[in-house]
Amino acid sequence: MSPTRLWGLADNKRRTAAWYVRRLTPGGRMDAGVAEPPQDALAFDARDYNPIRWRRDAGIEVAALGPREWLPPGVDADRVVPARRVLRLRRMHHLEDVSAFHAGVIARARTLIRLAAAGVVVHLADRDERLRALLGDELHRLMTADVAGLDTGARELLGISMRRAALRDHAKPPRPRHRRGDRGGTGEIPDGAGAPDAPARPLVSILLATRRTALLPQALAAVARQTYPRLELVLALHGGSATEEGGERCLADCPHPVRVVRAPAAAPLGAVLNAATAASSGTLLAKMDDDDLYGDDHVWDLVLAHEYSQASLVGKGLEFVYLAASDRTLRLHSGHGEDYRTWPLVGGALLVSRRALDRVGGWRPAPAGVDIMLVHDVVDARGGVYRTHGAGFMLVRHGRGHTWDVPDRYFLARADSVRPGWHPSLAGLSCRTLRRPAIE
Repeated sequence: MSPTRLWGLADNKRRTAAWYVRRLTPGGRMDAGVAEPPQDALAFDARDYNPIRWRRDAGIEVAALGPREWLPPGVDADRVVPARRVLRLRRMHHLEDVSAFHAGVIARARTLIRLAAAGVVVHLADRDERLRALLGDELHRLMTADVAGLDTGARELLGISMRRAALRDHAKPPRPRHRRGDRGGTGEIPDGAGAPDAPARPLVSILLATRRTALLPQALAAVARQTYPRLELVLALHGGSATEEGGERCLADCPHPVRVVRAPAAAPLGAVLNAATAASSGTLLAKMDDDDLYGDDHVWDLVLAHEYSQASLVGKGLEFVYLAASDRTLRLHSGHGEDYRTWPLVGGALLVSRRALDRVGGWRPAPAGVDIMLVHDVVDARGGVYRTHGAGFMLVRHGRGHTWDVPDRYFLARADSVRPGWHPSLAGLSCRTLRRPAIE
C-alpha cells in the first residue's frame, strides 16, 4: 500500500455523521476504550507510510478530515481533504483534527500516526487525554503545539519532529520484500532485519576521523548527545593523540562504547576510514566530522530514512552553513530532500550499510573527496542512494584546514537566505548545547 492509499472520506459536506464514521474506520467499528487496544492496531510498515518525495513548499490553507462545522469555535479550516489524499494534505499548512471525524480514539490515533509519518503537519483542535497513551508523549505534545502562523522553516521543523516520532515509536521493524520493484530498486534487505530474532534496531558504528584534536571535546559531545539507543564510536586519530585538549576525559564520559584507532598523519583519509571500518561492529556505518554541528536525533534520522527508503546509502543535503569568519548563518538552495538522488549529499552526514560498503571495496584510499566517491561507487554497484531532510546538521567553515577546500563565496553564491550572527535554531539545533564555532 502506498502512502496515498490511506483510507479516507469524500470531500462532501452533506454526508451524514454515520457515513463519516463508517468511512474513517475499516469495518465502521467503534472502539470502547484504549486500555487494551488490538495488537498492532497502531503499528505500520514504514515502507508504506513515509515522507518520500515530501516538499517543504506549502500553502497557507488549513485542511480538515471532516465537516468544518464540526471544528470547535475559534478553529477554522479552508477545505475538507480526504485522508487518502496525502500529497494534497502535505501541501496544506496543517491539518486541524477533532475526535468527531473518527469512529473512536484508536481509529483516530491510527489515522493521525500514519499521516504524521507521511509528512502531514497535524494539530489537535480538541483535547482527548486518551490519545496521549496511544500517540506517545512526544507525538502528542507536538500535535498540541501552536501551529497557526508558523513560517515555512518553523513548519518544516515541526513536521520533521512529528514524522520522526511517528516512525520511531510506531513503525514495525522492516522485513524483507521478495518481489521486484520495491522503493529504491535495490532489493536489499535492511541490515538487522528479516530474521525472527533480529533486534528492533541495528547497531550503528559512528566513524569519526580527526587530526584536529582541539576539536575533540566538541565532536565527542555531539556523539554523546545522540539519542539513538544502539551506538558505538570508532575514533580514528589521524596523527593526533586523544590526551590533548581534554580528549581523554571526554572519551571516558562518552555513554557509548568507544574504540580508538590510530593512523599516521601521512595516511590518506580513505585509508583512515577503512581502518576505522575494520575496527567497527555495526551493520550500519555513520560518518561524522569533527567540526560540524549535529542535532541529538541526527543518527535516528539517518536510520529511519534507511528503513523506509530501503536504500544502501542515505545522507543529508547541504542546507545549513555557518561562516565563522564573517559570523553569518546561511540556508542554501540545494534542491529537495526526501528523495532518491545522488547529489547533493554532504560527507559529514552519511550512513551506509556495511554490506554495501563491502560490495564496493570500502572507502577509496584518497586524501579527500572520499564521500562523493563512495556515493558514486554505490550507484555504480546498483545500490540505492537516498537523501533525507537537512535538519539537525550544520556545516561549519572555520578556516582550520578543511578537507573540502572552497572559499566562503562558494556558499554565499548558493544561499537562499543569509542572516548575520549565529543561528543554529534555523537547522533545528539547540543553542543551549552548542557553542558558537570560533575561527582560528
